[in-house]
Amino acid sequence: MNWKKLLCAGLSGALLTGAMAGCSTADPQPTPAADDIAYQATGISRDTVLFTVDGRDVTADQYLYWLLTSISEAKTAGYLADDEAWEETIEDQPTSDYLKGQALEISKLYAVVANHAEEAGADVTEEQRAEAEEQLDQMGSLYEQYYGLTTQEWLDQQCITREGYLSLNDAYYQVQNLQSSMEEAGELTPTDEDIQKMIDEQGIYNCKHILIAFPAHEDGSEVTDEEKAATKAEAEALYQEITSAADPITAFDNAMNEKSDDGRDETSGELLQPNGYTFLSTGALLDGSSSLVTEFVTAGTALAVDEISAPVETDYGYHILLRQNADNEDTRAAYPNYAMNQMLDQWTADAKVETTDAYDKLDPKTFYDFMMNMVKEWQEQKQAEAEAQASESPAAETETAAPETETPAAEPTASPAA
Repeated sequence: MNWKKLLCAGLSGALLTGAMAGCSTADPQPTPAADDIAYQATGISRDTVLFTVDGRDVTADQYLYWLLTSISEAKTAGYLADDEAWEETIEDQPTSDYLKGQALEISKLYAVVANHAEEAGADVTEEQRAEAEEQLDQMGSLYEQYYGLTTQEWLDQQCITREGYLSLNDAYYQVQNLQSSMEEAGELTPTDEDIQKMIDEQGIYNCKHILIAFPAHEDGSEVTDEEKAATKAEAEALYQEITSAADPITAFDNAMNEKSDDGRDETSGELLQPNGYTFLSTGALLDGSSSLVTEFVTAGTALAVDEISAPVETDYGYHILLRQNADNEDTRAAYPNYAMNQMLDQWTADAKVETTDAYDKLDPKTFYDFMMNMVKEWQEQKQAEAEAQASESPAAETETAAPETETPAAEPTASPAA
């Protein structure tokens, strides 16, 4: 629902040559800089164009970060357990093709966003870029404090330059600016039909509930079976009272306001959620703040609109639920994000991609192996430095070496301002 989801070893070793197996390209390559990690890892300089998206160049600096992320996520999901696994398939595609394709699709989205932002005059402002710079520096300070990594060392481990990383974060601001301008122009104002389409497609629900809570024990002891039975009996009696009323929905509201043990304002005593909870079928609240317990979600999604559930047990007590139409303020407030996502999906689907020879010859395994060896060498160097310091000054506090990691990639800040 939220487009905000968008989002080192030292350089003493000899540079790799362009003759790396599977990574060379027949096209003339720019002379690589001494600190060009992309060239060291692939034989392709960071400025090399790997493909275009609607005519927009995507370079190795912009793409390899996502390839590293794609490989890391595949390993986390249980793929690539050993070298032989690289010869297998993922979702019926050769592993290398699948991983390259996943990274290409992400890069494609970012290029599409940049293209449309430029066309609409909604590119990143100086203030937004300064904010992103500040956030990156703050992140770098944390990495240095906890892992002994400078910002540049961390970026090197992600195979991306500082400017390349900041350009990824540009997409957050570009979409934000695009959406704001479209909202101001009234282009994202929904009709009732638009809202219902979103509700149906996304699986959005709204439920009020009456909570009859289990008694709380000051000593922290668990609720007894007898207390649970008494709470259930109270909830069932209330359910019968509500459903036998001439107007069950009005009876539900009256009982909820009077008897529900859900959160209340400490001063007024009013319920904090008198209109209930708007949530997805996964249980996540529509505003993304938290998730509802499984039993609540299962019961709520099984109801028809205006239907009242029998008491449902959770760890909190017994709930009586009333499902309502999900066309409400929360849903309408979420519509611009939904509509923006729909447009992004369509723009990306319609975009034309043309790959280069350098992209076609890029070997993900060779690239990944180099990056992992580089991280290992960096860790060994840091450890050696720490041990040397300790031997020179036994009483001094030794520097903490960076922890070993299986995969160096990390997703860029979805929102640098967050």
